[in-house]
Amino acid sequence: MKPQYLLLLIPLLIVDILTFTEVASLVRQPSDMAVATGLFLLVVLIAANFFVIRYAISKLNA
Repeated sequence: MKPQYLLLLIPLLIVDILTFTEVASLVRQPSDMAVATGLFLLVVLIAANFFVIRYAISKLNA
């Protein structure tokens, strides 16, 4: 078990919180483009989380 992979999850959590706040503010705006950008950022956030967490778990099990 390598602690550097666990430390990778701490910045991910901080980025998740900041990005989700930005997405929430974009989705609340009346502009269609802002809502589309917010939803796109949400999809990117979910995909990035999936790959980073999967990578960290695979390295922890190895």
